[in-house]
Amino acid sequence: MSQLRAIVIAGFVMLLGAPFTASAERIFCESRDYHRNFCPTGGNVSNARLVVQQSQAACIQGRTWGYDRNGIWVTQGCSGEFEFHGNRPPPMPGPGRQVECDSRNYQQQFCPAGRRVSRAWLVEQRSQAACIQGRTWGYQQDGIWVSGGCSGLFAVEGGGGPPPGPPPINRVSCESRDYQQAFCPAGPRVARAWVVDQRSQAPCINGQTWGFQGNGIWVTQGCSAVFAFESR
Repeated sequence: MSQLRAIVIAGFVMLLGAPFTASAERIFCESRDYHRNFCPTGGNVSNARLVVQQSQAACIQGRTWGYDRNGIWVTQGCSGEFEFHGNRPPPMPGPGRQVECDSRNYQQQFCPAGRRVSRAWLVEQRSQAACIQGRTWGYQQDGIWVSGGCSGLFAVEGGGGPPPGPPPINRVSCESRDYQQAFCPAGPRVARAWVVDQRSQAPCINGQTWGFQGNGIWVTQGCSAVFAFESR
C-alpha cells in the first residue's frame, strides 16, 4: 500500500514539474468601419478572452468577436486586446528560423528574416514593454517588425531559401494629415502592399495605422509613407 502511495505521489510531482505546452499571448484586433476582420495568431488557438476593450462599440463574445483554431475575429466596430492560449510547434532548427528584433527608444524597427515568412510567433519577450501581435509586433513576407518598446525573440516559418526578388514596382504615396484617416487610390486592384519609405514620425504599422483594400491604400493616426504594392 505504501509503495502504491509513493508511486502516485511521484507521478503527481512529475505532472507538476512538466512544462505546459500551451502559452498565453496577446493580440490586437480591430473591426474598422464596422467590417469583419480576422487576425491570425499563427498557431492553434485552444481558448481566448477579451483583456482590454478599446472601442466604444461593445465586444461581445460570439456576437462581435470570437475565435477559431487559427485566430481572432471581430466585427461591428469591436476593437481590443485579446489573450489566447495555443499549442505552438517548436521552432525548427537551422539558420533563419529565429529572429531577434528590438524596438529601441520605442521606435519602429524592421528585422529581416532572410526567407519568406508564412507565419511567426513570439518565443521569448525580452522587454518590459508588452509585445502584442498586431500592435507592437507583427510580420510581413520577409521579416518581423516591432514598435512601442517591444523586444523579443521570434520564430518564423516559411518556404526555404531567401525571399523572392521584388515584383514589378508599383508605388503610391499616402499621408494622414492632422491624424485623420485618408485613402489613396492605387489604380489597379491591390493584392498586397508594404512600406518602402516611411516619412512620418508617427509609426506606420500594417493593420493599425495603414492597410490596403480594393484599389488603394489607407492611412491614419499620422502615418505618412511611400508604399509599394502588387496588383492582382
